[in-house]
Amino acid sequence: MPINNSSDDFKELMKLRPSEITDDKQPTFYLARPQILNIYSCRGLNSNNNDVHLSYFKKPTSYPLDLNEGFDQFIFRQMNKFGLNKVEKYVIENDENILQPDAHTPSGSRQTQYDSKRRVILCQRGVLTDIMLIPYPLNGPRNTTFLVTKYCGAFHMQEKCTITNFEQRAAYHTYHQKFMQLCFSDSPNSESEIDKPIDDNNPISCIIKTSMKEFDLIYSAEIAGIMSDRKVENTPNTEEINRLRFIMTKQLNKNNWNGDILDHPRCLLWWLQAYLAKTSDICIGLRDQNGIVCTPVQVTRVEEMAKNRKWKPHVCIRFLHSVLKLVEKTMAQVDCPYTVYEFDSSTRCIKFKVHAGKTDLSFLSDDYIKKFKQRTSH
Repeated sequence: MPINNSSDDFKELMKLRPSEITDDKQPTFYLARPQILNIYSCRGLNSNNNDVHLSYFKKPTSYPLDLNEGFDQFIFRQMNKFGLNKVEKYVIENDENILQPDAHTPSGSRQTQYDSKRRVILCQRGVLTDIMLIPYPLNGPRNTTFLVTKYCGAFHMQEKCTITNFEQRAAYHTYHQKFMQLCFSDSPNSESEIDKPIDDNNPISCIIKTSMKEFDLIYSAEIAGIMSDRKVENTPNTEEINRLRFIMTKQLNKNNWNGDILDHPRCLLWWLQAYLAKTSDICIGLRDQNGIVCTPVQVTRVEEMAKNRKWKPHVCIRFLHSVLKLVEKTMAQVDCPYTVYEFDSSTRCIKFKVHAGKTDLSFLSDDYIKKFKQRTSH
């Protein structure tokens, strides 16, 4: 297909017609149940290790909760996202060649029921949720931009990084992390350390795998903590990790919503984030415009969030599959660790432009590129 190498002009790929995207008459299919492959504790931008100390959910019992406390000591994240460094680490350290999933797949197995070759997507959860939200512009039109590099036959997808002006940060930028601190502790037998300075550069992340028809998706997702009455040993094995009951926390300005919390437009995003991160529960706090939570938090099972809503999970999943097929077709003739395709969903269509060769948008690390040039050449 013709490629436009200009950095100024996009080429249109798909018109976004809501009536077609959300058509319930189309075939329904789902993601395989996500499975956690590994768990990392981050210590700064490029340091991921396996010494993980999980946090334990402690439902607040004393109100009000002041989400402004500790703002003067808050340590902001140095970048909005950590990129693909956690996924790269997992792939590099894994003995199995994840980029060639068909190498040991028996002919006629379940994995080959849709096609003779599996397609591998390596990304962040945020890229997947951004795409899956497009069919439902619940808060107005969404402008989603993501970057894709195809290397060794695998598709590497990343959100387009943005520069943050830390001097303009206000207290409400810290409400989410403060609410998390108020809801979690280091042990099931201890209270939350609410006076401890919060460092947003040290999240805990999982590497997760799921599949959707011919696509295998391996992605990173930050997690909050677990619901457990017993202490979990540091860095548990994979089987134990997948048996844990994960919970996430969210806070919402009650002045902007008078109805059922679960009818709020953001619940679709929360459901997607939770489902993709194998998270079974969500704790929601309602704050006022001054950052004060006066009423008890609401703990809800994630599976209940999708019932009787204006949005349908299978529509989001079907649309994700359509976009991945589009990306695959568009990049069929490409395999370069530096070339980046920029996809954009503004102006009621999906469009792309190519950044050929090594540019400021190239995002795969040199170690990763070197490792898989060696591995796939054998």
